[in-house]
Amino acid sequence: MIALPAAPPPLIAMVSHRAPFAVAAQVDPDVATLTAQPYLKSIRWVPVAAPLNTTIVAVLDTGVAVAAAGLQGRINTAGAMSFVAGGNALVDPQGHGTHVAGVIATIASGTSTTLGVSILPVQIADAQGQTSAQSLASGIRYAVSQRAKVINLSVQGAGFSKIEQDAINDATRAGVLVVAASGNTGGNAKEYPGAYRHVLAVGAVDAAGQPLAESTQGLQVAVAAPGRDILSSGAQVASGGPRFETRTGTSMAAAIISGVAARIYAARPTLSPAQVTEMIMASGNNPAGRLDRARGTGVVNLIKALRMKSPQADAPEPDDDPPNARILPPLIAAGQTQGERHGRLRTWADLRDDAVVYLEAGQTLKAQANVSNKADVDLYLWRPKAPVYRTGAIFARKWLAVGAVNAGSTETVQYTAKRAGNYVLEVRLAGAQRIVRPTYHLRARVTK
Repeated sequence: MIALPAAPPPLIAMVSHRAPFAVAAQVDPDVATLTAQPYLKSIRWVPVAAPLNTTIVAVLDTGVAVAAAGLQGRINTAGAMSFVAGGNALVDPQGHGTHVAGVIATIASGTSTTLGVSILPVQIADAQGQTSAQSLASGIRYAVSQRAKVINLSVQGAGFSKIEQDAINDATRAGVLVVAASGNTGGNAKEYPGAYRHVLAVGAVDAAGQPLAESTQGLQVAVAAPGRDILSSGAQVASGGPRFETRTGTSMAAAIISGVAARIYAARPTLSPAQVTEMIMASGNNPAGRLDRARGTGVVNLIKALRMKSPQADAPEPDDDPPNARILPPLIAAGQTQGERHGRLRTWADLRDDAVVYLEAGQTLKAQANVSNKADVDLYLWRPKAPVYRTGAIFARKWLAVGAVNAGSTETVQYTAKRAGNYVLEVRLAGAQRIVRPTYHLRARVTK
């Protein structure tokens, strides 16, 4: 796991690398070693049976060694980018990024003749594994510009950063799935980026499926994967170092989930991040109703995820705060009198959905939300220009127009506007229900 400090330093200059893209001509013998590892059995791994679409997976890490075992033909050398001063994304002095990339490539394909994945190295951390919020955010935006479908973040830090959350929101809006390690500090302290919204946070388990002691727990953990003694590609092959090395932690577990996501995208490239997240979470091996803070829905099952029917498309994301909602199509625009929306709320990463409702002064809004799975839903109406990332009683008194927090799966609000503007109607899961993944139906009507 590479470390992320709480406060971002100034932006580090970009260093671009433009080596040609390599294509494997024959089966790499190292792949046989990587695909024989015992952890693959616990996730029901199977190799790719037929040529599929190629999924671009961005590895934001310490770099990816271009000559590493098992990665020949799988590295997008032309697009490699460094956000570390004097760095080179195709050289990995720490080895962490190469190990992560090897895991992803193994899960995503398993043979050299049927690739199915292109690893995009984006170096955001130095030889000591240190990075910054600015580098991480810049790396995310670069990966989106290179048409990555999955971004792997095997990093951790204790502080929330708005620039990181904004970058993740933009990636989600662009149709990119962001996968992050939950962290290696153990306990229940929030670790970022795993605790950000719209991130698929991954916990780590051992060979018996038990959580690792160092795997950070919490409501943000969506799913789990093996993380103990994972063998993968070594970074120092070119200088005579070992071809493989073994590492432990949630970094490895996150890489496994990124590989599973790549497999799903290769078969169904038009799915949204929310749909892929749902398929991965639904494949977990925990019995229904027995979710936990260390493993989420349980250890991922690749075969089950691949065979799963594509979930119903969600409302446009991200839409879980007023500023994001305002740039999406409104529920009720000026001149309209009614609207409805279907969506899904998912655990920590997407507890609430917001939608814009335009009201003239004197108009009355009546809105109702119904939620599935016997979940408890609340309904709030925020005044125009309500800011983001703020909570508390003082904030609510200033910006909340009306709220309904009764127990039950149906909630209704009514409000007569005192001034015209774009109000924001919010559907939110009650605190006790944050580990369910219900769908909802929101209906609203405006009258004089």
